[in-house]
Amino acid sequence: MELRRVGYWADPGTDWPQVQDMIDAEWTGIERDAVVSYLRRGFVARAWLGYAKCRLCGTQLGDLDLTDGVFIWPEGLDHYVTAHGVRLPDWFVCHVVTRQEQYEAADCIDGCWAV
Repeated sequence: MELRRVGYWADPGTDWPQVQDMIDAEWTGIERDAVVSYLRRGFVARAWLGYAKCRLCGTQLGDLDLTDGVFIWPEGLDHYVTAHGVRLPDWFVCHVVTRQEQYEAADCIDGCWAV
């Protein structure tokens, strides 16, 4: 299985983005709130032996990587969005919005549990 990374910031030897370059204080509202909610509902993909710290303020964030089966992100990614106005890439935001629309449009087959 291949998962696409989002929310991992530049370290020596990577071509990942600088978090400072992703700040957009104008990004507010329903779309941003939907992304934050989505990030918080990911499934645990892996756990690490130490906590990450925010690269902007030093807050302890978490020790997990979360996934939706398509993307993988660090547990504290929602902190960057809510506390620092980091705007995630359009390709990820579109993915979140599409998934939300699919969930809302889904029909239940019946009211019974599968046995």
